[in-house]
Amino acid sequence: MKKVLVVLLVIVSFVGCNSSKSTTSSIVDKAAISSSSMDQMKTLFDTSEVQGKVKEQLLQNPELQAKAIDYLKDNPDTAKQVASVISDNPSAKSKIMKYVLENPELTAKVMGYIKNNPELLQKAMSLIGM
Repeated sequence: MKKVLVVLLVIVSFVGCNSSKSTTSSIVDKAAISSSSMDQMKTLFDTSEVQGKVKEQLLQNPELQAKAIDYLKDNPDTAKQVASVISDNPSAKSKIMKYVLENPELTAKVMGYIKNNPELLQKAMSLIGM
């Protein structure tokens, strides 16, 4: 009787270890896939076609506009450049974004921010159908 109990305990332990191993490996696989898809999105984001479409969305999508403007306001490198435009047009996000997109330095900062923020990158890519 004790031998049967020991054998059952060994079998249960073996099955338990194998099932936890496969769960862990699927989590690792999802992380690898996610990282891989982020790399692909970043590569696509660098193309001029995608950059153009993202700029259009920055002018049209209120959520993307707000996040980009907030980033520029809070970034010490860009805060001074956008402060006067924001004070002149506090509720006109489209005008602020137009100003940003006409300034190559600010545009580069915003695009870099979107590219390096996985949540925003995914949002921008989904808005342009990618």
